[in-house]
Formats: sequence, C-alpha cells, structure tokens
Amino acid sequence: MKQSAILLSFAFLGMISCRPATEEGANDSGAPLARQVVGVRSLSNDALYEKASTMLAEEFVRGTFNVEDGTEIETIDEKNGGKFVWGKNEVDVSFASSRPYQSIYHAEYAFDRMYQNKPATPMTEDADPDMTGRGPLSGPAPEGTGAELPAESATGTIAKRDTSAQNDTATSVSRVTAAAARLATPAVSTTRFAAYPGIGDKAVWDASTKTLHVLLNNHILNVRVNTTDNMAMSRQRAAMLANVLFAEVVGGH
Repeated sequence: MKQSAILLSFAFLGMISCRPATEEGANDSGAPLARQVVGVRSLSNDALYEKASTMLAEEFVRGTFNVEDGTEIETIDEKNGGKFVWGKNEVDVSFASSRPYQSIYHAEYAFDRMYQNKPATPMTEDADPDMTGRGPLSGPAPEGTGAELPAESATGTIAKRDTSAQNDTATSVSRVTAAAARLATPAVSTTRFAAYPGIGDKAVWDASTKTLHVLLNNHILNVRVNTTDNMAMSRQRAAMLANVLFAEVVGGH
C-alpha cells in the first residue's frame, strides 16, 4: 500500500512538472518557461511557423553582425519569416512555406526541384504543404513520394545497389550503415547553387543573392544576408543564423 502511494505521488509530480506555466510570476528562477517538449515538432506539420522576431532574438542578430549598441535594428515580421534591417544592411530569414512539409521526402522533393535543377516527377500528393490538406497531425507522411525505395529513388535518380565495404552491414552497429541511415541525398553544386556541407540534411549557397538554402527534416529555410560583409563572412553568418533557427524549431540537430 505504501509503495502504491509513493508511485502515485511521483506520477502526480510528473504531471505538474510537464504542465507549462501560464504566468510570468510562476517561474521564480528567472529561466525561460518551457512551452513544449523539445523536438515534439521536429516532424510535425500541424502548426504554422512562429514570427521571425519570436524565433530569432534581436540581440543575437546584433552580436552576430557586430552591430553597435547605438544602432537601431528594425524587425519586420512577414508571413513565413521576417527581416532585420539597420542602415543599408538587411538580413532576411524565411521558410519555404507557412508550415512544415508533410514529410522529409516532400521537403527534399521541393528542395531538389528549386535548388538542384531536378525536374518535377508525378506524385500522388502535392509537395507544397500550403496547397494541400493538412494531412496527419504528426509524424511523416511518405505516401506518393517513393519512400519505400532507396533514398536516391525517392528523389528521382535510381542508383545501383551499394555493395561497397562502407555499406557492409556486417561491420556496422545494429547492421545500419551510413548509406542506409541517410534519408536525404547529399547536395551537389549546380551552375547557380554551390553545395554547402555540414549544416542540415543538405544545403546550398547562392552567391548571386547571398542566400543560404537549407533542408532539415521536413523544413526548408532560406537565410539572405545583404550586408557589407565579404562573401565568405556572409556565408558563415548565414549558417550561424540557420543553426539557431533550426534549434528553435526542432530542438537542435
């Protein structure tokens, strides 16, 4: 009986700890109030993206671009993101749609069509989440994307079976190789877009507009840096902003 009472007490305390506080005074420690479990929206498409001013603090933009304290930064919220403007400088962050794509396969299909010069292929569902029904409330929705095929096939290029040593399941942990675990094919450089490794599932840099396009899970993010920085610094700072925004959306990656 005593053991049952203890277990019931722990369950009650767990319910209280998971319930978000609704008043600022409820948090005496001064730490930010948790609104949801980290990563709960990482593959969900049932909610619109937050405003840019909510996801990206002005102080972080000021520190990233070394903006002087006396310089005013104007924040302009837009439908899929927003702008941070000071003087002749402008940083524009936006998602490709108002809500996440239905699955990583839909997102990669749209990414490749826009930034990898891959032609559109017939799909049973539109890859644009703003042009279709809401779909499932959470989790992936791979129907019509060729997800039952290898990653290369899901994006339109059928590749031969990988029989190399690096794809040998006998030498891998849990018999899952790097090639088997890869959901998205690596980005390749094209005439306009240069592959930018090391961020998201794939990313490309457009030097003509100083814009970084990044795919992560079922999100496509665009970061345009129109400042006086040189190309290398603009690309580096765009990647920093992208990492912060993705950490806010999916809880880190």
